[in-house]
Amino acid sequence: MKRIYNEIKKIFAFIGQVISLVFIAIYDIFIFILDNTIGFFFTKEFRKYKNKYKKEYPLWLLVRKIISIIILLIFIFGFKFIYEHTFEPILGSLFVSIGKVLGEDIYGKVLVEFGARFAQGIGTTLYLSLIGTTIGFFLAIILSTLVTTKVNKYDSKMTIFFKKFGTALTKTYVTIVRGTPMMVQAMLLYWGVRGFLNWDFLIAGLATVSINTTAYLTEVLRGGIESIDKGQTEGALSLGLSKVQTMISVIYPQAIKNSMAAIGNEFVINIKDTSVLSVIMVVDIFRVSQLAQAKYLSAFPPFIIAAVIYLVLTSSVSAILRRLEKRLDIPTKNLPSSN
Repeated sequence: MKRIYNEIKKIFAFIGQVISLVFIAIYDIFIFILDNTIGFFFTKEFRKYKNKYKKEYPLWLLVRKIISIIILLIFIFGFKFIYEHTFEPILGSLFVSIGKVLGEDIYGKVLVEFGARFAQGIGTTLYLSLIGTTIGFFLAIILSTLVTTKVNKYDSKMTIFFKKFGTALTKTYVTIVRGTPMMVQAMLLYWGVRGFLNWDFLIAGLATVSINTTAYLTEVLRGGIESIDKGQTEGALSLGLSKVQTMISVIYPQAIKNSMAAIGNEFVINIKDTSVLSVIMVVDIFRVSQLAQAKYLSAFPPFIIAAVIYLVLTSSVSAILRRLEKRLDIPTKNLPSSN
């Protein structure tokens, strides 16, 4: 049994590695095109594929980072539209084709009838986890700043009040969100506020994931900030940098880099935890499996299919994150679930 488990684990790890290599190749091609189009106006030098520049061009490297971040954010927040017009029809056709190959078997019937819905469910799952993690990350930066802000003797009474109030409010928020199940939060955010906020169940699900992720990543970033030696802050201030400049230029780049493994782990967790949003009728992978179960009165086949899809998604994302950690020279850590 253990041998079978190890073989299955190797198969999914291989699938994840292949998908991660595809994404890395797409990234390398994108950077290559960027360097030899817009970048040429800055460097006056053509760069060969996967080769470095002969000289250093700090201005272009900064501009390239900004362009890459903007395009990444466009991709993230436009993911639903992009997925619906590219991957969804391809995956739907693939699932139906696999179902036809399996024939009259129950797995084949489920895939033929629900293949398109499973493809739609994958898009919903990735949309909620990707956007929710991104929003949660940016909000966590703000809250972790509040919770790590120290009162000093030069602060006015008003400043001291707001610092203490912000810290107390953030700690209360983190305690409440981390201390309650995501399913309960989803029910409160959708059914609980439906009387005065008639929002879509998908938006309510996104709000649930974002709020939950914010609380966990606030603690992750707080730990990352507090792990940085105080001497670096003092050194930056002594060089004439303001507190804001010190946080942006010195503290946060290191804190985020040190927390990358935990941030990536939270994204993987969100892919799995979006399944609880079926309680508010979000049609994700888990909800499609429930619909297939109700149709064929058999729980095993549809949920085995769902389990395989979840394994492929998490294995692929984990492989991509490991490669990213290697590029950033971050020690790889196998982290437990934060939920």
